[in-house]
Amino acid sequence: MRSSFRAAHRVGPRRLIAGVVSGGVLAATMVGVGVSPASAVASPLAYEQYAYGTQVVLGSTVTSGPTFPAGISCTVQPNLAVSAGGLVNVPGVISAATVFQSATTSEVGPNNNQVAITRSTVASASLLGGRIGFSGLAVTSTAVNTGTTVASAGAVSLGSLTVLGLPIPLGAIAPNTVIGLPGIGTITLNQQTVATNGIRTIGARVQVLSGPNAGLDIALGFTQSRFLPKPPVFVTGVAYSDLIAAGPLSVSPLIAQSVPCNGGSTTANLAGINRPGVLTTGVISASGAAVLGNPTLGTTKITLANINILSGQITASSITSQANASKSNGQPAVLDSTGTQFADLAIAGVPIPANVAPNTFIPLPGVGYVVLNRQIQTASALEVRAVEVVIQIAGVLPVGAVIRLGVASINASDSGATPLSAPLDAHDITALSSGHVGEICADVPDPAKCLAVSQTP
Repeated sequence: MRSSFRAAHRVGPRRLIAGVVSGGVLAATMVGVGVSPASAVASPLAYEQYAYGTQVVLGSTVTSGPTFPAGISCTVQPNLAVSAGGLVNVPGVISAATVFQSATTSEVGPNNNQVAITRSTVASASLLGGRIGFSGLAVTSTAVNTGTTVASAGAVSLGSLTVLGLPIPLGAIAPNTVIGLPGIGTITLNQQTVATNGIRTIGARVQVLSGPNAGLDIALGFTQSRFLPKPPVFVTGVAYSDLIAAGPLSVSPLIAQSVPCNGGSTTANLAGINRPGVLTTGVISASGAAVLGNPTLGTTKITLANINILSGQITASSITSQANASKSNGQPAVLDSTGTQFADLAIAGVPIPANVAPNTFIPLPGVGYVVLNRQIQTASALEVRAVEVVIQIAGVLPVGAVIRLGVASINASDSGATPLSAPLDAHDITALSSGHVGEICADVPDPAKCLAVSQTP
């Protein structure tokens, strides 16, 4: 995910609701990017890609999002990341259905050019109480590193746009097309910002300039593809919540934030989650931070308030997952979970001490089981999952479903490996990208490698 993204703490009672995963319309990706043959990239740059579906900002306060983000950060290796989700609802502001994000990295022979592509699609959206309507929004950002230059391009397609119930004619959408909204503000379509070694493309951005909602800023379909100098040590990681792996009812992480590859800190926030009968929470804050040096330090952290899972089976006033890493070049990584904690935790009404030991297994009668403070560690990576529920008896979710809440992962290496689950396990990736993998890989200059990555367990 992009290291430059920062979100302020948000306030107010607005909620974000995620529903059933389904597909969207994907755009062509390499439009406008022409890269001539060049010598092999002997010293590759670090990929830095990020995409999300929607975000609502009022002044300096993030009131919703970024929703369903996907990204590939701080690595030189080929990879594929996807994220999908259903309904996003901020009453009176935005109602958006079916979003899908993807990020791919690949090496293009024979010159080993580095190619970075991010996509975001939003099937439909209604803004400002129906005053503005969108359908079939598809956004792409592409960057190609030849070893001597970086070429970049953005592309946006849109099925329809209505303002105050009237259709707005659409043809080819030129970069930074501005449509005035009398008495409201502006819509910017295909908003492109070219930066050093990359590009940022936002499909549609609505800015309210007058009236009771003055200062409101709504973004639909955010994509960014760029390259950064390789750091002395690659520290990657992501903090996210929540993931439900339940076949066709699967929902990918609603909120996530990664470690910034070039140092610094990033934060994303949500006012809460409400999935009746499955999960409700209060405010959620996810963050990533890195301090470059010798050693390089990295941390991911996510905190959730007022948790209620499966109608009271699991409750807590707050939980925090944290994963930390320290590494010098050529030396082993030092990993720990300091900062992980639970407050007022109860399982099936039974209070659980605040100091929960790693990998604490507790049965859930009539449901299945829960693992608290689940920790998975390798020589270079650590993942901390505050709560992981496995359904063994069908109810509101089917048998085999998994609920994962409050996850922080970290990886420190000399090679730029991805975080442990990055952030989804293989079976989750298959479920979320089903029906999209062919489209994701079709436009990539090396589709065979892309398909191989997408099918790797």
